[in-house]
Order: sequence, then C-alpha cells, then structure tokens
Amino acid sequence: MGLAGACLTAGYAAGFAAAATPPTGSDGSGAPAHVLPDGLPRSCCSCEAPASAGAPSATAKPLTEMQRSLPSELASIVGSANVLPGSVESSASGQYLRGARLGGGSALAVVRPQSLQQAVQCLQVIVDADCTVIPQGANTGLTGGSVPRGDCDMEDPARPAVVLSMRSLDAAFPIDGGDRVVCLAGTGIADLSRKVSEWFPGRESHSVLGSMFLNPTVAAGVAFGSGGTQLRKGPAMTNRAMYAKVDRDKWGANVITVVNTLGIDGIEDSDFLPGKGSAIEQLDVYARDVKGGYSRAMANSSDSRHGTASASAGEYSSKVCQNEDSVSRSNADTAGEDCNRSEGKVLILATVHDTFPKAERPRTFWVSFADFDTALAFRREVCLDNPADLPISVEYMDRDSFDVIDTSSRVSANLIKILGAGAILGKLWQAKLWIESLPFDGAPLFCDKVLYALNGFAPAILPSRMMEAGRAMDHHVAMTVGEFGGGTLDRVVDRMEVFVEQRGVDKVRMFECQSRSEEASLMAFRFIAAPAFRTWCVGNGKQGVSIDYALPKNGGKIPALGEGISQPKPVKRMRYSHFGCNVVHEDLAYDAGVDVHTAKMALKKSVENECNGKLPAEHGHGTEYHAPEETQKRWMRMDPLNALNPGIGGLSSKYKYKD
Repeated sequence: MGLAGACLTAGYAAGFAAAATPPTGSDGSGAPAHVLPDGLPRSCCSCEAPASAGAPSATAKPLTEMQRSLPSELASIVGSANVLPGSVESSASGQYLRGARLGGGSALAVVRPQSLQQAVQCLQVIVDADCTVIPQGANTGLTGGSVPRGDCDMEDPARPAVVLSMRSLDAAFPIDGGDRVVCLAGTGIADLSRKVSEWFPGRESHSVLGSMFLNPTVAAGVAFGSGGTQLRKGPAMTNRAMYAKVDRDKWGANVITVVNTLGIDGIEDSDFLPGKGSAIEQLDVYARDVKGGYSRAMANSSDSRHGTASASAGEYSSKVCQNEDSVSRSNADTAGEDCNRSEGKVLILATVHDTFPKAERPRTFWVSFADFDTALAFRREVCLDNPADLPISVEYMDRDSFDVIDTSSRVSANLIKILGAGAILGKLWQAKLWIESLPFDGAPLFCDKVLYALNGFAPAILPSRMMEAGRAMDHHVAMTVGEFGGGTLDRVVDRMEVFVEQRGVDKVRMFECQSRSEEASLMAFRFIAAPAFRTWCVGNGKQGVSIDYALPKNGGKIPALGEGISQPKPVKRMRYSHFGCNVVHEDLAYDAGVDVHTAKMALKKSVENECNGKLPAEHGHGTEYHAPEETQKRWMRMDPLNALNPGIGGLSSKYKYKD
C-alpha cells in the first residue's frame, strides 16, 4: 500500500492539471513545449528561479544588512527549528517553495510561527527588513499564488520574499454549543471535519467532500472562496475573523494592524480588564489550552456576542436558484470582510465558521443522460426547483471524464474508497512530495506511469449497472440528497422520479446506491477526475491543460473551442462540474507539438465573450489570471504597500504597485 498510496497522492496532487506554459521549447528553438498537468516548480516565464537564498541573479540587488540578518531575527522569535532555508534544493524547504500544480522559486527564508503572536511579530520584522511576505497554509493551491514566483517573475528584486507558513497554527474549538467553531489559520478542513463529527455527532463542518485528503486549510478556503461541492452551504466565507494588515504611518514606520471581527465574548480587547492582554494574546492562550484535548463543557465557554454577523454564505441557497444571466460565484467577488477572497493580501489569523446539521436518511444517486440538454433540464427542474429542497451535492461529468477515469485511475479511486479521505492519505501526501524530489530522471512522472500501468489489473470502481449506463450514455450526475426537515428529501426524490418517467429510459437512467460501499465508489469516481487526467496524459504521451470557470445561473451550454481561431481539436475534453452552481473544470488533452497555450486562451475568450462566464471560479487568480479592476483595487486597499503576496492577479510586484 505504501508505494501505491504514495503514487496516488502524487497523481492526485499533481493531477490538478496545470495551465500551459507559453509556447517556447525548452531548447530555445521556439517549438512548442510538451506541456503536462504537473506539479513541477516553474514560473510563468522561461527562466529558472535562483537556486538558493542569498544568491540572487545578476539583476537582483545585494541583500541589505537587515535582510541578511532576518533569518536570525526570525529564529529569535520562533526558534531556529522553525526557520528553514529558502533554497528550492533544500529537502526541508521544498514543500513550501514548490506549488502543488505550478509555480515555485527560492525565498530568503521559510518561517513557521507556533502562535498567533509569533505570526504577527514575524510579519513585523519581515516588512521592517523591506521583504515581502507570502502567506501559506497547506500549499495545495493550484494557481501559483502560495509560493515564491521565481527570480524572473519578480519585478522588484530589492524586496526578497519570505514564506510565512501558518500550518502549525491548527487549533480549533467550538462556541455557541457547537453551532459555530473557531479555527486558527492552519486548521485543515479534514481535521476540522473529523473534530466536529466527534464533538457533535449530529453536525458537520462546511467542507466534507472534494480535496479533503489534501487537508487544505480552512483559511485558504476563505481566501479563495472555494467549496464547490457544497450546494446547500455555498462557498467558504465568513465575516467573523481576525487578520493582520500592513501599512506605513506618516513617520515612515511600518504598522501592523490586527483587525478583530471574531465577535466572541472574552476574546475582544474591550472586554478585558487592565493587564489581561490583548484579544490576540487571549486567543493564543485559549487555543493552546484546547489543542491537546476537548471536553463538551468547553463548547459554551466562549459564546458569540455578534451572532448577526455572517459566518457562512447564508443567502447562497436562494441566490443559486435565481434564473438570471449572472454567475452564482467567482473568485473576483468583492463582497464581505477583507479576509474573503483576499488571496493572501491580508494575513488571516483565525476565523469563525458555522457548523451545519447532518441530513437525515441521506440517499445517493447516479443519473445518466443521453444528451446535455436533458442534463440541463434535470438541473433546472429537479436540483434547483427551490432553495429549501437543494441537494447536498450535485456533481457532473461527461463521457470523456468517464472514459479517462476508468482507463487510468482505477487504482487511485479504489484506494480512496478503501482508505477514505482521512489521515492516512494526508500522510501519503507527504510521501508524494518526497517522491517528486528524488534525484533521478523521470521522478515527477514515475507515480503516474505506475498508476497507468497497473490500471488494467484493478477492478472497476463503479457497480456494474452504473458502469453499463456510463458506457451507454454521455452525461452523468452523482447526486446526494437528504432530509433537513419539512419533507425536503421526499420532494426532491418525487421530482426525480417524475423527470425520469416523463423523459423515458432512452433519455435518462437513474440508479440509487444500495450500500455505503457503493456510495464510497461513486464519490471516489467523481473526485479522482483531476488526477486521472494527468495519469492519462502521461500514460498516452499527450499534453494537457486545465481551466476552471463559472457559467451563468440560467445557462450552462458548453463553450465553443476557439471560435474564429484556427486550432487543433483536443484528443480528450474532460468536463466535470459542480453542477448546481455551474462551476466547471475542464481538462483538455492534445497531441505532442500542439501550441496548447493558444488553445487555452481561445477557450478563455469563448467563456467570457460568448457565454458571459467568469474565470477563475474557485482556484484563485494566483499568477495565472488577471483579476478585474474592481478586485485589484480592493486588494490594493487591503495592502497599500504591496507587502503581502505581491504580483497576484496581474498586479505589479513593486512597492506600492509602482509601474
């Protein structure tokens, strides 16, 4: 299981398929490069990042005395064991400096604070040394925004970057009798899901599906607005948070401001008697007290004072059902407290989140459709009939997705089914990082080659009746529904049965999972789609690119490929989506030698201009996408010095965004 599991995690993480590099061959010939959806470090231009901190390129300015002494000063705050070298060649630092999907480069240092106070102190000394800060959670981001950019990507080499990893700050505790939880910035979504289920068996956290085994942080979900599988709950968001901002006063001193909108009795500055410390100090103490263990009596030890402030996307269920020519969500949304969709322009320290009642009598279905118009009708008439009856999740995949998964990821999906999305796979994620860094040719492709070679020896993932429907029809939906009071379950099931009866078996076929094992098979099949694409590309010697976008709530038609642009046809075009909210992920495979960058740009143009869609939808702008002007201005207001995560979303990397 060790090698197969490590191969799984390598394929899964790297399989969040990377966007194409510009069409320049690695040999400098100008021939199109062979592009794979990989997890290799690369910048968005055609040069290499410096090999180690303190060894900048010829265009970089020499480090100042404060910058040279910064690692030592950080060590005096967090301890020498928590300050790592910024070299991409360092075995200890590599996981912090390479993007899960793309991007990477060296930094001056990697620092891992062990308390909230340490995090703020580190932020202060970093900006005082005229360095920039890259806030980082679990580093599972897919668009290059959570890692150093590489020397050629930095327009301001006088300000070296420091990675501020918040992953050690992983304490979480409930308030309001379990209706809400407080999470420090490094809390993983899988860890939180497990804790909430243990504390309050009838409730669950926001994220319970998707990329849970990668255990990305709750704070990252807020910073990107992710969470597409959760149709009833909506995207991850909260207006109750504690976060740090950077500015400069009129005397030229850097000022760190801690904004506290947590709204928790006893953890607000105004509530404390003299000498009790600030809110951040009190939260630090409390979080350390609960980290080692938890008793139910503690659930009410800190209660909300500002219950009217939103700790989840409470209006989303109504919004997603509106039949309008606008998207239900995208990364460019500027609503809410600054922590939401901030993409690293503030340093999130802690957040408050709602928990949710678990559904009674959940039921899971596989529904196959003969054509896409019938699938869209099912979405309108069954899934989005009214906000009260929304399914728990509705996940779509097309025929190419079905074929790619079945022919390349049986091993991976069966491992997910057997092991679940828990701690074991989380540990294997670390094994994946180790395998990728091994010093032999082909190490980054090794796991996918093994998985592809073993695929034919593994059993099919889905039950036979679902496999037959999958091969007979071209469009499929995996849907889970449940009872939330007032007959929500029966109404959805009734609509499904009427829909199937009216259309007939030639148009639609519906199968209900008969056991937990079948439910696990169905979920594994859907959520292995992204890594399956990479494995398929490696196994077949093809190139691959990806894109995620949101289509209007009243739409959903498949965007044309390269309308008005001459381009080759993809060998495979995988489309899989969070069907209820119309957020689509596309993986496109091309033959070797094809200019995939032009193909990707053509699809972007079609989404925006022909379909009135928006991109990116949930993976963040990072270094791949230019954010709209309104979003850029919001980020600039959050971070006027451009000290945090410079260069994201098409912004300048220079001090104060100077041209």
